[in-house]
Amino acid sequence: MKDFNICEHCNRYVDLDASDCPNCGQPLVCEANGRISIWRLGGIRGGLMGHLVSGLWRAFEAGAVIQPAFLDERPSKRPRWKGVSSNAFLDQVLRRDSGETFASLGVTEHNIVPSSRYNFLFGYAYVGFPAAVISLQMLSSDKPEAELLIRRVIGVAVHEIGHTLGLDHHGFGDGIECVMVADERVDSLETVDGGTTLFCDSCRDKIADWPRRIITTQADAIIAP
Repeated sequence: MKDFNICEHCNRYVDLDASDCPNCGQPLVCEANGRISIWRLGGIRGGLMGHLVSGLWRAFEAGAVIQPAFLDERPSKRPRWKGVSSNAFLDQVLRRDSGETFASLGVTEHNIVPSSRYNFLFGYAYVGFPAAVISLQMLSSDKPEAELLIRRVIGVAVHEIGHTLGLDHHGFGDGIECVMVADERVDSLETVDGGTTLFCDSCRDKIADWPRRIITTQADAIIAP
């Protein structure tokens, strides 16, 4: 299926190479050189995105641009799955990465899963790729207070972008306080809440001069059964 951007103002499907909507003239893509480019798959609840931008700045000291277009939801939909395809969603975000961004991040309210066997993911990324995606559905499934939800979203987003900069996991038993602590076999809302949204000194040193376009094949999935 062909992929499109969707104008937030008039809901028109527009080719990816168009910078403005041909119907209403509104911008669809904003330059994000050296910054984190954020793409939304569907609408996002009000008041959250600004906090996410602030949290990403604290973690990376990099600005973020919320792209004005929505992603086309059709390529990632899987009728018999328990959510949209995390791989298709990630591919859409990667396709829109300019090569000059710090990283590209996809955000959605939809549940995301890598296959029909999974129930949900909090986030998904490949180590060394410049793109990552996160889902708000399970992070908000227990109806947390706004402050807790914001912290969860920032933590998962920082973790996944950390993977785009070459970072792997610390184990829970390593005794390290770092946003990269995770284990897909035991991750849950409780482990997300018990973690931090910032990097340890070792991880911060590793990403300081990371060649951000080196591609590897190691996948990351923060999974809860």
